[in-house]
Amino acid sequence: MSLAKYGIKPVAAFGYASIKTDPRFEGVDTTGITEVGATYGEIDVEKLTEAAPDIIVADVYPTDTKGTIDPTQPDYGFKDVAQQTQIAKIAPIVTLKMGGDGADVIKRTTELATSLGASAETVATAEKAYTAAKTDLQTTAAASQVEVVALYADADGVSVAKAQDDPALRLYSDLGVKFFAPTPEGFYWGTYSWENAGKIGGDMVLLNSSGYQQAELLKQPTFATTAAAKSGQFHPWSSPGLDYVSQAAYMTQLSGFLKESKPVS
Repeated sequence: MSLAKYGIKPVAAFGYASIKTDPRFEGVDTTGITEVGATYGEIDVEKLTEAAPDIIVADVYPTDTKGTIDPTQPDYGFKDVAQQTQIAKIAPIVTLKMGGDGADVIKRTTELATSLGASAETVATAEKAYTAAKTDLQTTAAASQVEVVALYADADGVSVAKAQDDPALRLYSDLGVKFFAPTPEGFYWGTYSWENAGKIGGDMVLLNSSGYQQAELLKQPTFATTAAAKSGQFHPWSSPGLDYVSQAAYMTQLSGFLKESKPVS
């Protein structure tokens, strides 16, 4: 998806959602892209083979704060190692590590796009817009006392993201955005049962585009008592790609969200 933002159009795509509904594909011409999987781990191998890619790009996520990659686990998007091994016979799999400093991930993604043919002009234009958006977000964050809570929720409870473990959130944090730090142990997420959801702090919610949405969250009596829930300050967290184009767009949105919101906790 990030490569497409630089003008590198894939012959096929797979992921956890359809490219027709995935907000991360907004602004991308998907004409001619064969969708070979719209549910995590479900990939139509025959269709992918027919698409004849030269390489297959996948993300890989660390398992801890040290950035450890577990070689016994499949890359993101694959059901298991067996499936990944089968698909690797179609074309070499190139991985992008989604861990650490978000700025570094953007750099790696951009370098890959350039190696695949992205024009210097396209990259330079995107970087200029990114730099402007980054400066604006930094200025907004410095003037804001709003504490942000980024979360995903479903029937099992609420998972609050740990900003230092998510490359994009870490990038925003480095720019001065204040994030609520969940107390439950664990890498990347601090997970609260619904019984304990009332302990979640923050003034403004960044809500993952999958899972429960605002109306469903407010039906949960414990979460409904939180300051952020009462304030109604909910905004989308679409997990934008770590590329100049996607991040410039989301940083601009996030700056606007902060300007619209106020401290309530």
